Amino acid sequence: MTLKEELAHEMEATRRDFHHLLDSVPEALYHHPSDNPAWTVGEVLFHMSLAPRLLTADLRIIIGQSWIARIMGALIPKSLFDRLNESLTRRWANRNMTREKLGRAYDNAHNTAMRALRKLDEDDFGKSLAYPDYDELLTGVVTVERLYRYISTHFKVHAEQIRRSIGEAQ
Repeated sequence: MTLKEELAHEMEATRRDFHHLLDSVPEALYHHPSDNPAWTVGEVLFHMSLAPRLLTADLRIIIGQSWIARIMGALIPKSLFDRLNESLTRRWANRNMTREKLGRAYDNAHNTAMRALRKLDEDDFGKSLAYPDYDELLTGVVTVERLYRYISTHFKVHAEQIRRSIGEAQ
């Protein structure tokens, strides 16, 4: 199996896991606080779609526009990044708080990430860039391969937060 096939398989498994999680969360709990104090359960569910959704922008930065990352790291402190992440997630999520819309948001993001994966050459996976310390799961030197694996890692962390939250609510 090639690395591209392995990553596609991992992403598809994560997409299926997202839908299983989504099916397990009653819509009545979407407005319940999550164990992330910034967001509700529904907002975390929507936030999970951001890793595959933003992947193509990250790819452009790693593969050909690394100057953007240097500027971001110099001009945008972590506190501002966190506030932007929180407010954008909240704004987008509040328009997508049904099971169908959340599922569609994730699937659209997944499909975009898969299209980008198909366009990559095998030598692209080793390309890397030093990322600012915005996200403890995606900091330091980030390769294209690690960027794709982040989709699954990001999902797993937030899925556990949701499971804890809904377990406490039931």
